[in-house]
Amino acid sequence: MVALARTIVKPAPLRRLWRHDWTPELLLAPALVAIAVVMGFPLLYLIYMSVHKWSLIGYAAPAFIGAGNFTALVGDDRFVQSLLRTLYFTAAGLATNLPAGLGIALLLNCEFFGRNVLRALLIFPMVATPVAMGLVWVVMLDPSLGIVRYIFGLVGVVNPPLWLSDINWVIPTLVLVDAWMWTPMVALICSAGLAALPVEPFEAATVDGASAWQRFRYLTLPLLMPMLLVATMLRLMDLLKVIDIVYVMTGGGPGHASETINLYNYLVALSYDKVGYGAAVALVLFAIVLLATLGLIRLRRAA
Repeated sequence: MVALARTIVKPAPLRRLWRHDWTPELLLAPALVAIAVVMGFPLLYLIYMSVHKWSLIGYAAPAFIGAGNFTALVGDDRFVQSLLRTLYFTAAGLATNLPAGLGIALLLNCEFFGRNVLRALLIFPMVATPVAMGLVWVVMLDPSLGIVRYIFGLVGVVNPPLWLSDINWVIPTLVLVDAWMWTPMVALICSAGLAALPVEPFEAATVDGASAWQRFRYLTLPLLMPMLLVATMLRLMDLLKVIDIVYVMTGGGPGHASETINLYNYLVALSYDKVGYGAAVALVLFAIVLLATLGLIRLRRAA
């Protein structure tokens, strides 16, 4: 019987699992469980809230309505406009942050006096609190007392735009303030990528007579693309979720001209006491951020 038992061979997949060293998985298990609890439970609870009509006033019991909140979103013009406004803000922010950050990184990659000082100054907008910086910009853009109006007056512009009160200027103004705060992050990411680029291809291209533009177009940009995609992914997530500077600087105004989807979500859930409806809005935003991030991750792997 013993000899017969020894002749029994385990199936190949089971044999591989039996011989596999599970030490790394066991060491990672506590962290994975903690992440699953911290991230998984809120997401599941958010889904549960989104299929209920939920009000915090009077502590009424949630009423199950299925997909009612999501169908209501389709006919909610304010939600649709806030979503389109968020996409516009995100696209304008990326179109501003990425070229400016790359340009600053290329500048910092050159040797010149005061480069380290300039690099240190770039960190200042990132370490400052966005709410505090938003309030500073509100004062600077004040139509009667702000320094921006004074600077425009020096160059002969007597009546500059009402930056935060004009529906045509409020979103571009918020984009520029956001770019002032977060373009340095893109610049630092690109600077790290430039510092890691190999020297040999550039030396060979210079010997072959390639111009500075050709070296940038055919060497620097392709080699730097993985870092640019990382910067794009980080900024994309932040821009889609923006609420701090919008709430502080405009509160969504004038009217609803600067109301982003995250700010609308906050107002619906906590100011209008529609918790379930707000959860549905949050799930839509989560899905948009997730899909956009996964798309950029696939591009990053292909780069």
